[in-house]
Amino acid sequence: MPRPAKPPHLVWIKPKHDKETGKLISRGYWAIKHRTKLIGTGCGLEERNEAERKRLEYEVTLYADKRIAEIVEENGKGVRDVLVVDLISFYLERHEEKIEAKSKDRKRDYLNTVERLLRFWAGKTVYDINERSIALYQQTARAGKPLSNNHTRRELQDLKAMVLFGIRKNLCDLNGHVIDWELPEPPEPRMEFYTRAEVAKLVWTAWRAKNMAIGRNGIYTSRHIARFILIGVGTGTRSEKIEQASYVNTDNRPWMDLENGIFYRAGVANKSPLNKRADPVRIPDDLLAHLRRWRAKNPDTDNVIDHNGKAGSTRRAFFSLKHQVFDEKRAKVVNRHTLKHTCASWLMKDEVPLEIIANYLSTTVEVIKAHYGHFSPDFHEEVNEARKTGRKKRVEKERAKREAAKKAA
Repeated sequence: MPRPAKPPHLVWIKPKHDKETGKLISRGYWAIKHRTKLIGTGCGLEERNEAERKRLEYEVTLYADKRIAEIVEENGKGVRDVLVVDLISFYLERHEEKIEAKSKDRKRDYLNTVERLLRFWAGKTVYDINERSIALYQQTARAGKPLSNNHTRRELQDLKAMVLFGIRKNLCDLNGHVIDWELPEPPEPRMEFYTRAEVAKLVWTAWRAKNMAIGRNGIYTSRHIARFILIGVGTGTRSEKIEQASYVNTDNRPWMDLENGIFYRAGVANKSPLNKRADPVRIPDDLLAHLRRWRAKNPDTDNVIDHNGKAGSTRRAFFSLKHQVFDEKRAKVVNRHTLKHTCASWLMKDEVPLEIIANYLSTTVEVIKAHYGHFSPDFHEEVNEARKTGRKKRVEKERAKREAAKKAA
């Protein structure tokens, strides 16, 4: 069986010298080799990254008019034939709308992941996915600094979804081969939560922040972060859903129905993935009063988290705020997602039934019990009561013994 043709790859063309005089005739350079073709990049030895970029451009141009499925068909469907980058490209091609619908920050992070995956797995087949290549990816995918276990796990889970999608769509035949997905262990879940005093300090610091260099009396710069925090601890909603929320019922956006007091966290159609459910919830009365007041004062925008006329990300602003409010040690362990943990822990302390909390946070009773059960006022109360009862029985038994001894004397 003939070996499959290699995809376009870089080769180093050595410098040439005149045999008699030793004079340099041509400098060494990186070239793109594809089948019988050799295409110069004009890049010297130290310009490998630029040469790699040109190789990618060549590959994109080469396949621009071909569907990925056709390219895979040409090379063969065996695990030693199917290129990982082709399965990545096929996945991106079929999920273009889903990727475009991501928030600005999530889309940027996802495309950065895709770029690293394409760069590392270029020229490698599905057969090459194993423990050694995964470990190498963690060490080399990011220049100058290895990826953390958590970061590596997230990126390789994206790769796994892409590869399995291609297999499911009949672009690759495993024929008994088992892909060795040796992913790093998942991290322990964060169990941090904010106290009421900390939330109050975050909100007031954000609400009062001003840029005095603009206008006569300055302008408020972070009130959208204060709103974000209050909605986060009030509803336990994920950050991106709060950021995208609208005061009007708009396609593909979460909707705050202020008339009926309902937060449709994934829009009316609720198209969220199953592992990140975002069911509608009732807006608490105190938060609803805030929302109605904010809406009345900002009638020209439909964005709940409006900043300079846009519904933008709160990531950087919240990062700056937490470092302004907390010391370095505390700021390191809390983030925006801590608002959801805080909502759950407060509800547990207020003795709200587990089923209600699970439904409110779009999760399961098991998750609530495992992660937040210790916040309940009656957490392990049975053990405490049993110990008190046992102590009382022992005291009564000792008293009875002493009284019996007195009578016998």
